[in-house]
Amino acid sequence: MSTSIVSTIVHILKNRIQQGARSRTQKAGLFALISFLFLLAKYPNRAIGTRPRPDLDGITWKGMPLIGNTYALIKNRNRFLESIVENFEKVDRDIMSTTMLGLGRIIAINDPVLLEHILKTNFENYEKGYILNSILSQILGNGIFNSDGALWKMHRKTASHVFSTKIYRALIDGAFTTHSTQLCAVLDRAAKEGRPVDLQALFLRLTLDAFAKLSFGLEIDSLGKDGKDPFGSAFDYAVVETDERFMNPLWRVTEHLSSKADKMKSAVKVVDKYAYEAIQARRKETPEEAKERQGAGAREDLLDLFMKWRDEDGRALNDTELRDVFINFIIAGRDTTAQALSWMYYEVMKCPAVEKNIWREVDQLGKPTYEMLTKDMRYSTAVFMEALRLYPPVPRNLKTAVADDVLPNGTQVKAGDRIMFSTYAIGRNKAVWGPQAPEFLPERWFEGNNIEIEKGLLTNSTPSNDHVWAKVRKESQYKFSSFNAGPRICLGQTFATLEALTVINMISSRFQFKLVPGQGAPEPVPSLTLPMKNPLMVHVIPRK
Repeated sequence: MSTSIVSTIVHILKNRIQQGARSRTQKAGLFALISFLFLLAKYPNRAIGTRPRPDLDGITWKGMPLIGNTYALIKNRNRFLESIVENFEKVDRDIMSTTMLGLGRIIAINDPVLLEHILKTNFENYEKGYILNSILSQILGNGIFNSDGALWKMHRKTASHVFSTKIYRALIDGAFTTHSTQLCAVLDRAAKEGRPVDLQALFLRLTLDAFAKLSFGLEIDSLGKDGKDPFGSAFDYAVVETDERFMNPLWRVTEHLSSKADKMKSAVKVVDKYAYEAIQARRKETPEEAKERQGAGAREDLLDLFMKWRDEDGRALNDTELRDVFINFIIAGRDTTAQALSWMYYEVMKCPAVEKNIWREVDQLGKPTYEMLTKDMRYSTAVFMEALRLYPPVPRNLKTAVADDVLPNGTQVKAGDRIMFSTYAIGRNKAVWGPQAPEFLPERWFEGNNIEIEKGLLTNSTPSNDHVWAKVRKESQYKFSSFNAGPRICLGQTFATLEALTVINMISSRFQFKLVPGQGAPEPVPSLTLPMKNPLMVHVIPRK
């Protein structure tokens, strides 16, 4: 409806009110109609509360009156990541603008150059912001994932002291190998019984056990509980339901009208129980007990470090703040590695050549050590990196502009605009990764394959038994942003990679996995991370 037509109707209705309408009901109805028509005129193709942006006409998706592109978002909520990829391909450009109820104007980018500007060059101008914090706070509180400024810097600086080469060496000889051995025992029993297993669930249980023990001294032992994992179940529910809120501008209302609000509270309560029990146990610990727990090297874990932290006034973190630390680091330590391994083994099961190359490598190298994992386990590293490229654990992110800005391509960003980037979409961008971007090809990670990548001639090669793979290339963190990039790059990147390689080394040297027939291709669950929607059911076959 054009502005001139609406103006004419509004003028007629005003005259009608002045001339004849007497009752309050009539006046209220006419006033409501006038207001509605006014809003239609003001927001003909964008969401209420957003400003007109003629400077973005060339990249803007036309929306519906009053709600902008909200309907399209809700319509594609169960395949949101795929729809992002498709929309970028349709417009054949790496930037789009949309408007959404509750979120305002969103500028989506799909280009490493633009991403570097947001995550590094003008880092201070792009924050998580109030809206994202309000959506995430019930489960994540004010932890490292959704905090900004001084609070984020405190979290990052404190946690950085945990990760070191010395610790990684100890983990490979200790926790990583111990929990991988426990996983092998579970797989061995399943193989002997001829019983299929959910590989994704096993990986999630392993990484939860390892990270909870390492970082918080917590013995969850979900691998030893025959599938009973109340923490994991509650945690996964809370993470998925939290992500739903991004797709629903009225989530505060709809959750209370359904059972979701109560279910969410119950899930968070279960998660909180584990966190507060770990905190209280640590507070009650005597100095002698602390020395025994930390061992000869007196290694302090994450909880130790955050409990020791003091601000400039000498204030320590309270239990609620320590709870936020616990939850944020558990999601990082548990989901990243487990989900990447799940997607990786799914792709490996589809490609016998890749599977055989992994077997050759792990059989030649033997028991995992720090030097072997960081220098010699090249093919398995390439396979894991390729899984992370196509299936990043945090598949999309949202930032809010603090002040006006201009992107490197000339696009103007206004204060309050949201910047959305999808690592999932960038990993499938042919302009970034070459014509074979959607394909699972570990060979793209080897130095010397530049021409094949550019021409789209990569294949899964099968080497001779004495073949030594080329070095694994180091890509720009803005091109390969599966571990985020810039000042907020993941502290646990090396941790996750070494844990995954230890698992690959130990289980692929002993077992082969085959998909249980009748399963469809796995789909990602709409979530803050990237879990598979359904179990990844496999038959476990001992290798001869």
